[in-house]
Amino acid sequence: MQKQYFPLIYAWLILLVLSCQTDVNPSHQGSRYTFQHDGLEREYLFYAPEDLKANAPLVLVLHGFTSSAQNIMDYSGYNQLAEKHGFAVAYPQGSLDAESNTFWNVGYDFHADSTVDDIGFIGALVNFLQQKYSLSRKNTFAVGMSNGAELCYLLACERAESFRAIATVAGTMMNNRFDNCQPSRPLPVLSIFGTQDKTTRYEGDEENQDGWGAYKSIPSIIDFWTANIDYDQGATDTLPNLVREDSSFVIRETYINKDAGLEFLYYKVVGGGHDWPGAWGNEDINASVLTWSFFEQHLQAY
Repeated sequence: MQKQYFPLIYAWLILLVLSCQTDVNPSHQGSRYTFQHDGLEREYLFYAPEDLKANAPLVLVLHGFTSSAQNIMDYSGYNQLAEKHGFAVAYPQGSLDAESNTFWNVGYDFHADSTVDDIGFIGALVNFLQQKYSLSRKNTFAVGMSNGAELCYLLACERAESFRAIATVAGTMMNNRFDNCQPSRPLPVLSIFGTQDKTTRYEGDEENQDGWGAYKSIPSIIDFWTANIDYDQGATDTLPNLVREDSSFVIRETYINKDAGLEFLYYKVVGGGHDWPGAWGNEDINASVLTWSFFEQHLQAY
């Protein structure tokens, strides 16, 4: 009896372990690919649900300076959102600068000599993914963290026709790009930024004290994009302070052009730092859920 009992228990334990591993869902890990552009071999991660429908939306998620596609895939949870809501998600990888840091070429002073064409790379990658996986050309979105957020702003400035909406987390606009920003058409934009960000200053850095290059204050950037949609309705509300231990709370500013169906949403994280809320920093909101919900609200019929 004992000789039969223990093997049965052992087999049951194996099944239990396997079932726990299944809950982790390894299928939520994206596959890594390479992509040739402008003489460089670029990389990206890609994830799509197995039952993805034709003409499904595509979301690009852009990492920050010195970070990686793998890193933002891990902390953003965008693969799980893609599985739940039926869209594809790509995580492009920045190239290496002279100091071997991963970066997006958005106009930092110490990248002044860089010739990397990240706008062209993202545009070409979007076209390739749309064709290869039969994804929607109407419903392509971009969201980024920090340096990746700054690239999202540039995409809105220079490739607005390729995107339905963008979202930025802890990102700004460098003066040398801000002054030349002329979107081909207005886009819905969502921005999340903390007032106590020590990496990218809320008040801007017009004198280039930190060495990144001169950049605008967040209120100046809000003014630019809200003017770009020519809003006719505005509202401000304070969201519930669900987690007081994070030493921050969120004020939401909403700007709407009702006739054009355009919107600018700004989540001002009062006391927040250089964070991706929901992954670290503020816990009252979840940046990934908010940004996808914003994109979903602006889907065009497909």
